[in-house]
Amino acid sequence: MLQPYEISIGLKEHSNPVTPKAYTPKSPSGPLPPDSALGFCGKEKGYNAKGFSLSSDMISKFPTLGVSELKNKTVLLLISKPQLLNPIDIFLLVQQTCDHPLNERLRESYKIVWIPLPFSDTWTEAEESSFNFLSDSLAWNAVQKPRLLSSAVVKYTREQWNYKDEPIMVALDSKGKVTNYNALDMIKIWGPQAYPFSASKVEELWQDQNLTMQLLLDGINPFLAYWVEQGKNICLYGSENLVWIQQFNDKITEVKRAGMQLETIYVGNSQSGENVKQIMARSGEKSFSDPLSFTNVQYFWLRLESMRRSKLRLGKTPSSDHVLAELSALLDMDAREEEWTVIGCGGSSSTDIFRLQGMQVMEFVRKCSEWRENITNLGFFGALRNFLDLHLLKGVAITHALFPLEKMKG
Repeated sequence: MLQPYEISIGLKEHSNPVTPKAYTPKSPSGPLPPDSALGFCGKEKGYNAKGFSLSSDMISKFPTLGVSELKNKTVLLLISKPQLLNPIDIFLLVQQTCDHPLNERLRESYKIVWIPLPFSDTWTEAEESSFNFLSDSLAWNAVQKPRLLSSAVVKYTREQWNYKDEPIMVALDSKGKVTNYNALDMIKIWGPQAYPFSASKVEELWQDQNLTMQLLLDGINPFLAYWVEQGKNICLYGSENLVWIQQFNDKITEVKRAGMQLETIYVGNSQSGENVKQIMARSGEKSFSDPLSFTNVQYFWLRLESMRRSKLRLGKTPSSDHVLAELSALLDMDAREEEWTVIGCGGSSSTDIFRLQGMQVMEFVRKCSEWRENITNLGFFGALRNFLDLHLLKGVAITHALFPLEKMKG
């Protein structure tokens, strides 16, 4: 059994470090490491919300946070290497917590505490430097002297919480009981809406969740949030094939000029690199689509991956879960470097959404005049569905699988 011991906590420059009282919460698998073994330094500060730049001008001194400050709060223990996450993961996590609109209301209800663990038993100079910089820069709490953590604490984390050097976020309720062994993905997906971040909350959030544009685009960009809220028709498209993208953009521009109300958004691919940046710049210059920032594109793909992992963690399979099936199909097309579009309607409950592959997309835009006249009577998605169903039944042009998404509960 772990024996309590105490270490001083406080900011590096703090002249009067505080020794917290011992506090030993329980978990389903036994007692947690005593809080007195974890020195927390408070980082309740701002950050560069525009670009989340981790620069020296963000560093400042803040009051010491004792363990007593965590009592009666939900605590999220972010456990990782001293290097934490890659920058884009950090930025998304910050956006979905500190910068989320709901966070103001929940700010005092939960705390994030970073516990860095080195790759080996001893800290390297690079790990020490990385921790010092990040712990001073991020708007979270952190263990002040993690190199002094006992081997028992580290062993417990690895064995009981299954920490394998990939970041995890363990959720503790206000009584210190473990309620979720990894809440990282649910926070990337829903942000503070996932409070109190328990495993049961994950199931609750997914229970009535259809595949909607709101789910796919939530938390990425305020303009997208506005379009979704207004119920606009939205077309997401992805590829690194410049020829296909140019053809698609030329055709979709003709469609828009003919009066079709459709917002087009290029989201690149999951391995977004210089090619995607160049395509985004070109699209923005020619107004082919409403451009996202490169960071927004990366957020989009990170959230999709988090959604799939979250579903799989619940024991779902693509054959039994429609949402997981569509997420997997989209990610698989991306992995195969295929061209694709997802066309959907905004609104929190709208399940009018279609996924089309490369040649299907071109057929859809080329023959727009054949189905556009039905929009008045059938609505945009009714007319589109009717057109696609007719072509699918006749076997004309659209020869690959078509996926109108219906009954999308997961």
